[in-house]
Amino acid sequence: MTDMPTIQRVSPSYVTKALVSKPYGTYVIRYQTTNDEIISAIQINNSSTASTPKIRYVVLSVRVDETLYKCPIMNYRLPLTKDNHANLLQQYKSQHSKRDKLTKLTNELILKSENRTWLLDSKEFHDIDFKESGFGGKNNSGTSTAIWQRRKIDNINIFIKRIRKPNDHFDNELHILKELNFFSTITLYGYYSDPTYNYLVLSNGGKSLKSICPIIGKTIRSRMSRIANIGFQIANAMVYLDKKNIVHRDLTASNVLIDSYGFIRIADFGHAIQRKEGENHLTSTYTKDGQWKFQSRFLAPECISKRSQTSYNQYSNLDYASFSSKSDVWAFGLLLIQLMLKAPSIPYPDLKHNDDVLHYILVDRKMHPKPDDCDYDLYCILQLCWAYEPISRISFNELRDKMRKLVVIFS
Repeated sequence: MTDMPTIQRVSPSYVTKALVSKPYGTYVIRYQTTNDEIISAIQINNSSTASTPKIRYVVLSVRVDETLYKCPIMNYRLPLTKDNHANLLQQYKSQHSKRDKLTKLTNELILKSENRTWLLDSKEFHDIDFKESGFGGKNNSGTSTAIWQRRKIDNINIFIKRIRKPNDHFDNELHILKELNFFSTITLYGYYSDPTYNYLVLSNGGKSLKSICPIIGKTIRSRMSRIANIGFQIANAMVYLDKKNIVHRDLTASNVLIDSYGFIRIADFGHAIQRKEGENHLTSTYTKDGQWKFQSRFLAPECISKRSQTSYNQYSNLDYASFSSKSDVWAFGLLLIQLMLKAPSIPYPDLKHNDDVLHYILVDRKMHPKPDDCDYDLYCILQLCWAYEPISRISFNELRDKMRKLVVIFS
């Protein structure tokens, strides 16, 4: 070979978007190449004409170890010369025994250049009944399940979130969603707009986890098993977000979806941020008129900024809130408490006013009391989520491991 092989890089989110309308199967996914040939076993065409001297390439798609590489399929674009044909084939054939153990690559999907705007055709979405709902956060102007009507392609069940223009939360959520490609987070298919609204088109991940609270079971043990399983899935998703430096900042049962098989997906990234080194991520938790930007009962101590009234209906901040993965850990603990409450929207049910909750957390430094049927071992783990100082709190990696062990214990 005259040069080192180059690898085609396709963003995982674009692969997900491209495959959504395809039948189930194993695919070779690639962009178009110079000679537009794809092979799962190397094939070399020796025909050539002297009048058209061109550099010829062969593309080798290989399924690789998914524990070592971010993408399970690597595409190698190899330049060919007459001298290397035999050597190239010999190298490939020497791997024959290993290839037989892998899933056969039987389907081909040639991708167009990635549409980085993610803009969809609004004509494919119509007659949608938007309703105000508890899901999707308070920055939306209605949500709806719908059918994505595609020409010559099977229709797709989707979820659409409508956001009134102008709204900074839309741009932020669109940016975050483009970064996600994980089973336990909601999938973005794209967006479209009209003069009044922006619309996020998302996978239909089921119904709000809040809608099935409290979790029930034939026995306390079976109930705890379901809660531990949900906790494991959420912690696993949050490990993924943490690796991408994404802080959700609104992790509650209303912003988690659960499907008919019991699989969960983290949703509503309108408040999320992607932390970058060197940037200041301090923020206020109040609007200018003194209203909460976030759900105050789920905030960690470091996320509660003090305020003072400067004039009629105008407030200023005395300090600022600091959100991090550890503040999401605090919210995770309260989310699991929600799964055991008859009124899941109101953790700390004995405290009627939000200001009482803030005093309870900031001044008294107390933790949420143990619900009546909560297993002692589970509650001990939740207490680790509510250490007052962020540095003392458990991590999502540790939470995932502990939840996995609880699933085994309760099964």
